[in-house]
Amino acid sequence: MLNDTLRPPRARLYLIDIGLIAVALSWGASYSLMKLIIQAGVAVPLFLMLRFALSVPFMFMGTRINFAKIRQGEVVNGVIFGVLLYAILTFETLGVKYTTASNAGFLIALSVILVPIFERVIGKKRQSNMVYLMCLLSLVGGGLLSFSDSRFFSFNSGDILILLAALIRGFQIFMFGRQTVGKDYSLVHITLIELVTVAVLGLVGVSLFSPSSFSMILHIPYHIWGYILFLSLFATAFSFLMQLYAAKVTSPTRVGLIISLEPAFAAMFAIIIMQEHIGLLQSIGGGIILFSALVGRMIEGK
Repeated sequence: MLNDTLRPPRARLYLIDIGLIAVALSWGASYSLMKLIIQAGVAVPLFLMLRFALSVPFMFMGTRINFAKIRQGEVVNGVIFGVLLYAILTFETLGVKYTTASNAGFLIALSVILVPIFERVIGKKRQSNMVYLMCLLSLVGGGLLSFSDSRFFSFNSGDILILLAALIRGFQIFMFGRQTVGKDYSLVHITLIELVTVAVLGLVGVSLFSPSSFSMILHIPYHIWGYILFLSLFATAFSFLMQLYAAKVTSPTRVGLIISLEPAFAAMFAIIIMQEHIGLLQSIGGGIILFSALVGRMIEGK
């Protein structure tokens, strides 16, 4: 991590910020695109296999990988985080099938607020009381999101799946810090192994649960292939590399604050692509979650 004396010039920082906004945009669009891919009949394991198998070559194009220098600890952590990521994306992809893309984007943001809770319960590390207040406030936002236009409180199965994804994502973020702090690991190596692990688990999932899906690969429409390639290149390979680079030359907090725009972009793309309608209470709930995540990151950063 670079210190303040080595901070890059302001113009370069702006370019990095633009790159991070592109990450948030691609992640925001991913919920609507995943919904369209699943609606087209692509099975979840097949989608994850294709998305991550295609992202690995892009990783090689974006960075240099020296296999001889990959350490055992990097392999172990890469596999662990890959398993967790596979679980997250399975719940996310299944979740957007049954809920709205905008709800998915806002609910997954709860993962940011869950990290301090994991740190307190498992890591025995106490945060500022304001951070816990933001955790409580975000739960209020999640409750408001569950109100339908008829103003009844009801989480559907898709919302529950997204909440499970957020829970695992928060745990993954906590574990990443716990497993890598103070260790001279290559984050690029860990990320590469993580992506390969997800692709392999996708292959295993297709082989075990929907082997007939393999025959569908040749029949996937061109526009659906376009969505999958977009998610592979921009929402996976580029996003992971951009985050690693930005965190190295700026700070994780700066990266996190910009990435926290993801739910807002998810709602924007849900309205544009899926023609979703967001009610007043749902808008307020989503806004509260976004506010809590941003403020919580700022307080934690300080």
